[in-house]
Amino acid sequence: MGDKKMFYGWWVVAASVVIMAMLHPLITTCWGLYVKPITNDMGFSRSAFGICSTIFSGVTVFLSPYFGKWLANKNTRLIHAICIIGLAASYASFSLAQNITHFYISAIFMGAFSCGAVALPVSIVLTNWFVKKRGLAISIALAGSGFGGAIISPIMANIIQNYSWRTSFLIFAGAMLIICLPMMLIMKKSPEAMNLKAYGVDGVSTNVQKTTDSRVELNMTLAEAKKHSFFWIYLFGMFSLCFVGFGSLSQLAAFLADVHGPAFAAGILSLFLVIVTFGKISLGWVYDKFGTRAGTSYICIVFAISIACMLFPGSKPLMYVMAFLYGLGICTGTVCPPVITAAMFGSKHYGEIYGYVNLSVYLGAAISVPAIAIIYDKTGSYQAAWYLCIALIMISLIALLYSDIKCQSLTVQRINARQDDIKTAI
Repeated sequence: MGDKKMFYGWWVVAASVVIMAMLHPLITTCWGLYVKPITNDMGFSRSAFGICSTIFSGVTVFLSPYFGKWLANKNTRLIHAICIIGLAASYASFSLAQNITHFYISAIFMGAFSCGAVALPVSIVLTNWFVKKRGLAISIALAGSGFGGAIISPIMANIIQNYSWRTSFLIFAGAMLIICLPMMLIMKKSPEAMNLKAYGVDGVSTNVQKTTDSRVELNMTLAEAKKHSFFWIYLFGMFSLCFVGFGSLSQLAAFLADVHGPAFAAGILSLFLVIVTFGKISLGWVYDKFGTRAGTSYICIVFAISIACMLFPGSKPLMYVMAFLYGLGICTGTVCPPVITAAMFGSKHYGEIYGYVNLSVYLGAAISVPAIAIIYDKTGSYQAAWYLCIALIMISLIALLYSDIKCQSLTVQRINARQDDIKTAI
């Protein structure tokens, strides 16, 4: 009894933490550190450079449904490894850019390879490994992005300041390969590949008396989901939420640097990234403990308050409060999509459904990054953008709660119908 081994799925979680810690900050969280040095050096506007993020997200939007199916049905580990190599190569290619067109070309390849390298394969694999504590497992893995970002941010700022932004791209491209490729040895696609069962799978029940149990799975196919209006409302809710997350994050460093200088901006960025680590893990626990509706309500309200703090950038103390709340709220873009999707639609067809959710996530990113940059270029301020973000968070909360209620109602109907069929047969 004393020789009981730790469930292998937790090793998969650990490998996922490393992957997220290295890759996610470089293409999202810390990307904002390149805005000022590149635009100042190359002489183009922030909105022009922001199109890189639009292209990146646009490619991700287009390819996510395909990668969702490939990762779920093909050799997940091989696809994942190839995409990590491709992502590193495309990241390094930014160092060679001589004009804005070169940046756009590199962004195309970075977007394509990121689909199969970062959050999508991690969420698909972990959904296979966990039924019970799925929210916690996914959130711990995704928390790696906050932990990694807190480490990478000051290092990147130092490299850019003392060497160049071109050197930064080369150094971190090499780090992607050295750190992430060995993790492929641990990332097993599913417990069945090791003759194991998913964690907590024996606790899943479809008994009518337990229809409120958060572990009851609908297991709806993508084709079936498309027939229900709540599915499209759900996608719109994710789009709106991620519009705010990606859009605000892309300009956060520049927003703070404009008022208090780059050193203060880097410090605030590091602080909020430390909070992100705690925020993601705690949000996963909230989802597991209190359900998707309570978790979504909590995190959307916190996120809205953090954006409201940005309306008063002149106050340094308030910016520290903002960093804390924003560190919690920004988890909406990473934790909410995979956890809520798995809770609503189940694990059986998760890959293909999450491909469409990921499409909505990055469609929000594709539109929001240049939109907020354009607002700044036109008005010389981010105030209007922050008001827009607050409104979209509230709209997203309503959409997600509505779709969750409708999906749960359908789950109950199906289980009750199944029980009626069993009683009739008896």
